[in-house]
Amino acid sequence: MIVRSAVFAAILGMASAAAPASAADLRDLCPDRPGRLTPACIVDAGHLQVETGAVDFIHDATESDITDTLTIASTTLRYGVTSHLEAVAEWSPYVSVRDRMRGGGATADRGVGDVLLGLKQSLLNPDGKGVSIALAPFVTIPTAKSAIGAGSSTQGLVVAVTIPLPADFSLGLSPEFDRLPNSGDRGHHASYTMIGGLSRAFGAVTPGVELAATQDNDPTGRTTKATADFFAAWIPKSLPSVQFDVATYVGLNRDTPDVEAYIGVSKRF
Repeated sequence: MIVRSAVFAAILGMASAAAPASAADLRDLCPDRPGRLTPACIVDAGHLQVETGAVDFIHDATESDITDTLTIASTTLRYGVTSHLEAVAEWSPYVSVRDRMRGGGATADRGVGDVLLGLKQSLLNPDGKGVSIALAPFVTIPTAKSAIGAGSSTQGLVVAVTIPLPADFSLGLSPEFDRLPNSGDRGHHASYTMIGGLSRAFGAVTPGVELAATQDNDPTGRTTKATADFFAAWIPKSLPSVQFDVATYVGLNRDTPDVEAYIGVSKRF
């Protein structure tokens, strides 16, 4: 409840935000994609950043079934409330989950995704220059079908850390704590995630790699998911407020979907 109250209080207070930064003073574009890492940078005060995953496809094959999940136009809105604080909203207008049984038969569900509302508060270097740290609490509103979404409200906190390294490399860390609904009853349980990644810009293109691991302590059965992530982002020199991206996540164990691939675009207004 504390996290939820903080999120809504800050969003309602956006009317008193700082004046928009001028074009000459804008920070480098820093979208929250591609990759799983949460960047520590903050969107310029008074500016809106729209980040859309045009197509996202997940394939998961097990001994008993094959599940394919397709998400179209999943969009994140980030608004700079002050120079150190941004508000975040995320929603997917179309999600399709198709499950095919090895022995025959299939099920399919289609609909919208859950809504995420959050904040990101910079603790150090909101422009992303140098060592940058930010806290990002969030809540989700269960607007999706239970077969698509979480089925109940969830809460979480991400600690975003970005560290510059020699030779123009950048190290990102994103430890995360989540409070998730139990799959077997009405209670909740804890889930922990750790993500680490390296990236480096080569002109207008920035490729990167990540390792991500999540331990979900659901009472019906603890699981650990792990992925190796590969991504690239391109910011055209003629369009410094636009980014195009592509990514692939490869599952590293049986609890993890085999592969996820997506493309997307981000635009600052």
